[in-house]
Amino acid sequence: MPPGSRTRIGSYQLLGLLGAGGMGEVYLARADTSPVRPGEPLAGLVALKTVLAGLDLDDGFRVRFRREIAAAGAVRSPHTAALVAGDATGHTPWLATEYVPGPSLAEAVMRTGPLPEDVVRAAGSRLALALADMHAVRVLHRDLKPGNVLLGADGPKVIDFGIAQAFEATQLTRTGVVVGSPGYISPEHVNGSRALVPASDMFCLGAVLAFAACGRGPFDDPDMAAVIFRIAHGEPELGGVPPGLRPVIEHCLAPRPEDRPDPAELARMLRPDGLSAPFPWHDALREQITAHTAAAVACAGTARVPAGLPPGPDAVSVAHMPTAPPGGPRPADADRRSRRRLAVAAAAGVVVCAVLGAFLLPGLFDGSGEAPPAGGGASSPRPTVSGPADEALVVVPAADAGHTGDFGSAAADAERRPDGWRPWTNGQKIAENGCVLVDATLACSGHRGVTALDASSGKQRWNVPEPPGAATTGTAGHEIAAVEAGTLYAFMGDALVGLRLTDGEEVWRKTLPKGYVGMGPVHADGVLYYVAQAEGGSRGSLVAQQLTGARPEKWRKPYSDFSFTTAAADGRLVVVGSGVEVFDPETGAQAGGDLDVDGGCGYPVLFEHELLCSGEDGITVLDLSRPSDSRTIADGVPSRTRPAVSHDGTVVMSDGSAAYAFELAGGRQLWSTVSKYGDEIDADEVLISGGSVLFGDGRSVAAYDLDASGAGKASTDSKVFGDYGGNQTSRILAVGDVLFLSLDDGTVLSNFAP
Repeated sequence: MPPGSRTRIGSYQLLGLLGAGGMGEVYLARADTSPVRPGEPLAGLVALKTVLAGLDLDDGFRVRFRREIAAAGAVRSPHTAALVAGDATGHTPWLATEYVPGPSLAEAVMRTGPLPEDVVRAAGSRLALALADMHAVRVLHRDLKPGNVLLGADGPKVIDFGIAQAFEATQLTRTGVVVGSPGYISPEHVNGSRALVPASDMFCLGAVLAFAACGRGPFDDPDMAAVIFRIAHGEPELGGVPPGLRPVIEHCLAPRPEDRPDPAELARMLRPDGLSAPFPWHDALREQITAHTAAAVACAGTARVPAGLPPGPDAVSVAHMPTAPPGGPRPADADRRSRRRLAVAAAAGVVVCAVLGAFLLPGLFDGSGEAPPAGGGASSPRPTVSGPADEALVVVPAADAGHTGDFGSAAADAERRPDGWRPWTNGQKIAENGCVLVDATLACSGHRGVTALDASSGKQRWNVPEPPGAATTGTAGHEIAAVEAGTLYAFMGDALVGLRLTDGEEVWRKTLPKGYVGMGPVHADGVLYYVAQAEGGSRGSLVAQQLTGARPEKWRKPYSDFSFTTAAADGRLVVVGSGVEVFDPETGAQAGGDLDVDGGCGYPVLFEHELLCSGEDGITVLDLSRPSDSRTIADGVPSRTRPAVSHDGTVVMSDGSAAYAFELAGGRQLWSTVSKYGDEIDADEVLISGGSVLFGDGRSVAAYDLDASGAGKASTDSKVFGDYGGNQTSRILAVGDVLFLSLDDGTVLSNFAP
């Protein structure tokens, strides 16, 4: 560390300065909870990005920084560096990501020359898979270049999502502004950010592969105007590219986006035999990786053990360095809309790190706090709101196990309001991962563990802290999974635990396999369905866990998608990942093969026997009782949020600026705020509460008449809930004509519904 510099940020000890820019700095750091361990000198190291001391930070900067932190949790891939933690609200905003010891592709080629063809093919296939994982959660990188690829012992990793963007999120950019790095941008970049599509990233990757193969970019020219002209007119220089690679790179650099390969196709073109392990780096690159790792080990040896924590070894030597440096902290799901940012590469003997982030905007994530897939992100628990009078009233985000978003008649019935309720706010930062309501108890999950509040007043009833050493951040491994017979089930650390609702006492525990976390829980008919997934990988098992009776595990079967949504309804369990799979919830037997949906199944909603898949051209409806049958409603209207479906089959959706209602059965449009009223609906959440539709936009909640009769009448005097957090996003629960909201920063509040 430079003399006189700061030594701590948040709970992190700063070990070395990795780089600095006009507004920020990046440090090698270690958390207080991750002391040095013998034989594992790199374990727990992170790259911590923060702003320069003394900067005057306005609200807009904090909003953007918060979006970077949230975004860094959305892409879950072994081929990108992972978010560990972050804080945009403190005096000094910061985010910490996986530390990757190794040079950037730019540095490696500069020091040792172009990569051999077999190495380019192997690296390119993994970079293509990184883009596939980004695009699966509707994130564009937009600035893929040699400096944004780090070469670790186990393969390349994509970093610096600094100008990444949700597919549909253009509010933070301006038409005509060129984003990206000269020489590694697509023709669409030249036309402005609104023209970018997933194939734009593929063009950039083609340019990166050309650089890796011959040591220069395909559009390199000292004259910037010439670079732009050559990109716009499809004139790459590929003379130095090996003949076997040239057709593949030319395919990526096709002037028209529709002529370029998709990521999966490119991965197959480069490596038809799939990925290899260990990664086939050549000797010169292995030496660079070893040098970076040795420097990191030496720097890590300066860490001091905080008081009260077990001591590490007195010294750390390169002799203890593992043969293949570990990948660092594992990927994590974000609290809500969100990915990664910034790489700083230094010369040999200096640490290389990755800090990733993205500008993610409203609409990327659904109300459960996960990324909407092109198969969805992992889902949140969805017990039903209604039941017999002697059963507890359980309210969860998106209302039920099918994610319909219809909170039912109880949502607007003041008789169901908790006794003595008054509007309240609890700012104790306890609900980053969302809440569920059980009668008069609001149970929330966050950085402090699981906390139960009095739903009437917001006062804490009990708290069960996270176990020491819980590896992940975000919702992965931390979700409230189910409520059954007076017991709250939640993933905490390496286990699924049952906590008594009255006092938080642990009454049941199921330990997960070492290195696995519980993801995507959905609860239906006394059974909890979830995926036990390896941290940082896709390997896992789909599990059906009985929560009543003797509580046996009903069944489990292999499952390996990174990004997925689970849903249950009408005697079916549906898992939407790279495809749509339908299972018998009793036996786990798959009903038919994978179902294909053109463009993927975004924001999946399971309503009775029909699965609704959102896309850019409307909503595809699959009849799961007749898998060959599908139809489209809202034809031509892009669905930018998870649609809500009322009990009688009215579908309400938003394209990000307007709202629409359609009949599910016939597809007839009932009303639109565009054609009838001109009201602008900038919604992140669409929910149904009794006879009203609620549109949450990250700042307020507006109400419109659902008007399921088809008369086409939306309320022109919609009520606004009010600003509840300075551009934060929220997860909403509705019951008793009041709303309970959990915000990105962990704050919880409750107030009257509009």
